[in-house]
Amino acid sequence: MKKILTLFMILLISANVYAASDKYSKEYLQNNTHFSLFRPLAEGIVERNIKKSLKKETGANFDVKFSGYSVSSMKKGIFKSLELSGKNITSNDIPIPYVHLKSLTDYNYIEYNKNPMVFKSDMQFAYDIELSEESMNTALEKGNYGNTIKSVNKVAYPLFVIKKVKTKIIQNKLYIVMDYNFPVIKSSKDKSFVMSSDVEVVNGKIKAKNVSIDKSYGNIGINKVANLINLLNPLEFTLSLLDEKQCQGNIENVKIVDNIIKVDGKINIKGEE
Repeated sequence: MKKILTLFMILLISANVYAASDKYSKEYLQNNTHFSLFRPLAEGIVERNIKKSLKKETGANFDVKFSGYSVSSMKKGIFKSLELSGKNITSNDIPIPYVHLKSLTDYNYIEYNKNPMVFKSDMQFAYDIELSEESMNTALEKGNYGNTIKSVNKVAYPLFVIKKVKTKIIQNKLYIVMDYNFPVIKSSKDKSFVMSSDVEVVNGKIKAKNVSIDKSYGNIGINKVANLINLLNPLEFTLSLLDEKQCQGNIENVKIVDNIIKVDGKINIKGEE
């Protein structure tokens, strides 16, 4: 009799889950208890599938924490929370030492069976990302950074023409190495100009601060150099390559620690009505 009663209770719990399968609203899911013996199992399956997909896309192993409401809502693409963290990732061909993403909204709805996926609810995530010198230089080489250089050259002409830009990080300072030449009387060999700065966030944008140049360049106005760094802005360009069109990122903090640039902020996703 005890065995029969136990089996009956399991069936009853399962029936309650599937009876509520048409109730996917935020109000219903957040205001009701959704106990099921199968939910932890389903959450574990989702975590493994996410890890597998991320491994395929980025070549990295991720730690994944996923929480849902009910089995049926998870199957539909509705979840309570998601947290991801990974090291040595490749995204858009850019190497990224570390990334961490955590949902801040507790009702998230994605139609994952559609291609591309459709975001059905507004979602917000907090993120932390680390970028190296290699991250930025790879972005400058493989991205469409030439358009940035062209726009700067329009301002710089006829004083000089930028040929190439690369970055270095030394003792927690960002160095921008600019190869340039002269448009009127061209030099036989491109010259180099090195600028260094710290970084800060101003109105959601990464800007240069504490800018300096070597004294051998002569008396060049620091404000002009800072403006040039901000026009070239290799760090902001690198981050822009990692954005998705349906996501609106907001940078809140940036700092250089152990020669790694650490950036954090929020990502807002607007759901379709």
